[in-house]
Amino acid sequence: MSEQDNVINLGQKRPIDQEKVNVAAAAMNNAEIPDHMLNQIVDDEFPVITDTVPLPSKGVFYRNKQATIKIKHLTAEDENILTSPDLIRNGKVLDVLLDNAIIDSSLTADDMLVGDRNAVLMYLRKEGYGDDYEVKINCPSCSEDFTTIVKISDIESKPLDSQPDGNGEFFIELPKSGWKVKFRLLNGKDENYLSQLSGKNKKGKKGVLYSNLLTERFLLQVMEVNGNRDKLQIKKAISNMPALDSLYLREHVAVVEPGLKLETNYTCNKCSHNFDGDIPITPKLFWPNAKI
Repeated sequence: MSEQDNVINLGQKRPIDQEKVNVAAAAMNNAEIPDHMLNQIVDDEFPVITDTVPLPSKGVFYRNKQATIKIKHLTAEDENILTSPDLIRNGKVLDVLLDNAIIDSSLTADDMLVGDRNAVLMYLRKEGYGDDYEVKINCPSCSEDFTTIVKISDIESKPLDSQPDGNGEFFIELPKSGWKVKFRLLNGKDENYLSQLSGKNKKGKKGVLYSNLLTERFLLQVMEVNGNRDKLQIKKAISNMPALDSLYLREHVAVVEPGLKLETNYTCNKCSHNFDGDIPITPKLFWPNAKI
């Protein structure tokens, strides 16, 4: 990509072409010009920054095998999305933001693997609000909380650990039951479905309510158990899966799934203890001025 493709032509970047500005102004005041032509005139004069982001999955799971995706950087219009009370309330704000940022028609946000979506969202944040991400961490040595800055540009990509089969599925043999399982990785559509279930609890014995998100996630992921691909049979197997096997499967999925290495090294500013820890994802990622 050329440097020119990545620059907004505004302010002091180049002298303003007054003739073009006059054309745009005249067009906006001309009701006979169709909206699509008007938008093109304005876009030609005030283009947004676009970029191509590499995907951690390398496109292995997509039909066209594309390893990158074209996006536009965040704009003032996107901040309307970030500040929408309805979108924040229903948990869809980042989904809508991602949909709005993707300008590549060959791959949608729903189709993208979770790890690829996270990589694009982190890139949008870095280019939109800067490289510094303030996080609050608890020190395992002195048990005190401290605030520090994580550089988003230092977050490494986590590549695909092993190759899937022709159906995009992975094979694993569970340690306790010995079941032979094939599973797939979840995409944006799957995660949206699970988020809709997050507020719905299952009623157990004596009327006790509890979440069944873990087994619902397995039901989306597990495609085959001991050669059986019938979803009703798989659902029964998941319900009866030993806890040790459940933990083993979750850990194995985390190992093979491409995405970002959301971990870094910290030094406590209270006791100077140095340790490795996870990078927490908080509202400050896209709302840097949030008081949390």
